Amino acid sequence: MNNFNTIMVPASSANLGSGFDVIGACLNVWNEISFRRSKFNIENIGYGADTLNITKDNLIYKSFLHTTSILGEKEIEVSLRCNNSIPTSGGLGSSSSAIIAGILLAYSVHNVDLNHDDIFQIASDIEGHPDNVGPALYGGITLGFKDLEKWFISNIKFDNNIKIVSFVSDQKILTSESRAALPNTITREDAVYNITRSALLVNSLNTNDFDLLKYAFQDKLHEQYRTPEIRGYSTISNAAMNAGAISSYLSGSGPTISAITLGKELTINYEMLDAANKLDIPGIGIISSISTKGAYLLEK
Repeated sequence: MNNFNTIMVPASSANLGSGFDVIGACLNVWNEISFRRSKFNIENIGYGADTLNITKDNLIYKSFLHTTSILGEKEIEVSLRCNNSIPTSGGLGSSSSAIIAGILLAYSVHNVDLNHDDIFQIASDIEGHPDNVGPALYGGITLGFKDLEKWFISNIKFDNNIKIVSFVSDQKILTSESRAALPNTITREDAVYNITRSALLVNSLNTNDFDLLKYAFQDKLHEQYRTPEIRGYSTISNAAMNAGAISSYLSGSGPTISAITLGKELTINYEMLDAANKLDIPGIGIISSISTKGAYLLEK
């Protein structure tokens, strides 16, 4: 394996609307990880070039070692060149992309045939929830859940014209701290509220009922506890809605603010950026379709 092989892993937008911890979308934004058997080395290009770990504690390499152990193999050192187009500041699945890349790396280096369900089990166990790793692995919009010790995945039908517009700022939001802010119990009223919205989310996507889809993005399980820590959330979200978005939502645990739309994506992106600029919040705008293709391996 002297030549570099390549792993392509997409971004993902989790906690899609009311689908907290279970529903996510695969985005057409990709990290490209080139690798070969060689003395250990990691090079990061693009997002995280100066901040991502380049030791064996790097999440890609840790996932590689973890999977290597599961496969009953021994470590074979590799050299990695990571060209990162997924922002690392939080909300578009950069951690999940690294986990999946590490798992695929182990399968390739040890010449094990790819088994998507096994990969999904390993990735979900590492991540602890399937709403990023599911769409990043299988593509499209997915619903993932756990029953006893096994993770399950189901693809949700959607209109291919849907776009997701995201404002990504450099605000520091640690997922662990953000999750710790969530209550351990909720009221029956809030539970019923999200059950109805999540059922509506799946049905609206299946039937292209975009008049009702906006209600399906309402949430009472996590956004109200997380968004107060995200500067400009209400103003930027309102800017997206006023520009014609179907709905806006907190992507993952933030700080990324996303909007779903069937058009006007350029206007929505401009207005979100303008609203952030007026609040002196630096960031970038990303417009993406939903990719029907998940992570894949290119071997030479």
